[in-house]
Amino acid sequence: MNSSDRARWAAAGVMLVNGVWSTWCAHAAVGGLRQRAGQRESVRFEPGRVATDSYIVVVVPMLHEADRAAGCVDHWCKLLGDHPELRLCVVTTARERHERLNGPHSWDAVTATASFRHGAAAGRAELLHYPGVNRTYGEQLGWALDVLSSRPAPPDYLYVANIDSRLSPHGCAEIVELAATGVPVAQQSSVFFGNLDDLGPVATAEAFYQSRWSFEHEIFRYLVGSGHLRWLPGWVRSIWYQHTVGHGLLIATNTYRRLGGLPRPRFGLEDAALGVSVREAGLHVHPFSTLECGDAPRSARELARQRSTWIRGPLCSSEYARTRRGNLIAAQGTYGGLKWALAVPAQVIALIVASPRQRVVATTGWLLALYGPLIAMLAGLRRLDFPSDYRPRRRDITYAMMYYPVAAVSCWAGGLRGVGLLIGDLARGRTPIQPRTRETE
Repeated sequence: MNSSDRARWAAAGVMLVNGVWSTWCAHAAVGGLRQRAGQRESVRFEPGRVATDSYIVVVVPMLHEADRAAGCVDHWCKLLGDHPELRLCVVTTARERHERLNGPHSWDAVTATASFRHGAAAGRAELLHYPGVNRTYGEQLGWALDVLSSRPAPPDYLYVANIDSRLSPHGCAEIVELAATGVPVAQQSSVFFGNLDDLGPVATAEAFYQSRWSFEHEIFRYLVGSGHLRWLPGWVRSIWYQHTVGHGLLIATNTYRRLGGLPRPRFGLEDAALGVSVREAGLHVHPFSTLECGDAPRSARELARQRSTWIRGPLCSSEYARTRRGNLIAAQGTYGGLKWALAVPAQVIALIVASPRQRVVATTGWLLALYGPLIAMLAGLRRLDFPSDYRPRRRDITYAMMYYPVAAVSCWAGGLRGVGLLIGDLARGRTPIQPRTRETE
C-alpha cells in the first residue's frame, strides 16, 4: 500500500470515526439531560423558593419586534404569576427609530399590552430603552445587564431570553431552582420547533438540523465541561470549550460583575466570548435539564443571515482569550469554526479520490454523521421537557428525514458566506453591523 492509498484510507476512517463520535455525542447529551432531570426530581425542590428578598430578572432584548412583542410579554407574565421571585425587563433600542422612523416600534407594542401594564403597576415588569444605535446585539443587551447589575439593590440573577423563547412551567421553575443552588452560570438549550406549522419542507429540515446541533455540540460541551461525563480526565474537562448562548442564559449578578460584564468583541460574538471568559475564570456553564423552544428561519435569506453571523462566534475565538488557559479553550472554538466552513468540501474531495471500498467506508461515516445525531435526538425527545404544544408531528419528522442533506449543505453555505464577510471586515478594519435575521416585511 503506497502513501497516497494510506492517506485515502485514513480520510475514510476519519469520516467513519467522526460519524460514530457525532452520534454518540448526541446520544450522551440526551442521556445527560434525562439524568439531570432525574436528579432534579429526587431533590424535590419547591418551585419559587430562593431566599427572602432575592429575585431574578428575565431580560428580553427586542429589535423590530412589534408584531410579536405582545405574545412574548403575555407568555412571560403568565409564567411570572407562579414565581414571585421573577421580574420581567424588556429592552428596546433607538436603532429601531433610526432604521424605521415611523414604526411600528417594539416599545409601543410592549407598553400597550395589558399584561405588561399590570406587571409594571405591580413592580414586576419594566422597559429599558437603549438610547444609542447599537451595532450588535451584545451592545444593547450588555448595556441593559450593566444597568440592572449596578443598581443599589441589584437582582441576584439575570436570565436572558429571546423574543421567541418559550418555556414550559417546569422549565421556568428550573430557573428558580438553579438560582437556589447558587450556580454561577447555567444555560438552557433550545429546540427550534416553535413555528413548524409555518415552514415548508426544507425549512422544517433546517429546524431539525439546528435542534440536533444543540444536542451534538452545545449540550454535550456543557455536560463535559461541568463534570457530568466523568470518564474524561479532570484536566481535560477543565479546559473543554463551552460557549454561552444569547437566550436561555442564567448568570449570577456577582459572577457577571466578576467577569467584567458582557464582552463586546470587535469582530466576534458576545455570547461565545462570554463562554471563554467563564472558562478562563475557572468556572463552567451548567446545563439545564429542560429545554426552551424557539423559532426556525422561515426563508433562505433569514437562514443565510443567521448562519453567516453565527460562524463569527467560534472563528473569532482568538479575540476573546486573555490567558494561556483561555488560548487553549479558544483554540477549540476556532477549530469548530474551521470545521464548519471546510467540512463539506473536504468530505466531497475524500469521496471523489477514494477507491470503491474506501468510498463505502467514507459514505457510511458521512451518513452516520448526518443522520445518527438526528435519530439519537428523536429517540429521546419524547422524554425531554419542553413546551408540549410544539412537539413535532410525524409529518414534520418525515420532512426532516427527506430534506436533511439539503439542510447540511445550506448550513455550510451560510457559514462559508460568513467567512467571506468576516475576511472582508478584517481586511478593511471595519467593525460590522450585526444584521437582524428575521424578515418582518
